[in-house]
Amino acid sequence: VTLILNVLFVVISAVLYVATRLFYALFSLMECPHCSKAIRKKVLRCPRCGSSLIEEPQDELNPELYARVKTFVAEFWSTSAEKLNPNTLLANDLGIAGDDGYELLEAFCEEFEIQNMCEIDASEYFGTEGCNPFEIYVMFYYWIFDKERFDNYGSETSLTLRDLVKSAEAKRWIPPMAR
Repeated sequence: VTLILNVLFVVISAVLYVATRLFYALFSLMECPHCSKAIRKKVLRCPRCGSSLIEEPQDELNPELYARVKTFVAEFWSTSAEKLNPNTLLANDLGIAGDDGYELLEAFCEEFEIQNMCEIDASEYFGTEGCNPFEIYVMFYYWIFDKERFDNYGSETSLTLRDLVKSAEAKRWIPPMAR
């Protein structure tokens, strides 16, 4: 009986997998290559993991400035500089959230003399700290009645080390989506 149930489970899983792939192919839904999230609208970055969905030209970074920014972030977040690369997502990969993100951006602007610090909304890049218990009900509501909003609930604009280097090089804040 157990063997029959296991075989049935494998067959049903395979059929569902094939049906899902067929659905994506028929309705031309984009799929993130990194996290396999189905994306319904045209966006530049995945709302879930923040990875780029188009080939972005990777312009050369100033090596000295990159090293300074990398060292700054590593020291600020008490992590190894070897773990960081230009595409490291500050919120997702390093786990920086809420007030920590605000403090990081504030210290970054002071260290690298960024002129337009007042234009930075840290919550856009790092979200909030902690969890609101009522958020579960809101997510449940979106899941049932508004699938589009549920898929993008809580997603932030991703901020990478490369974005910080570009802003430090320009001496002003350049929003990541503007690049």
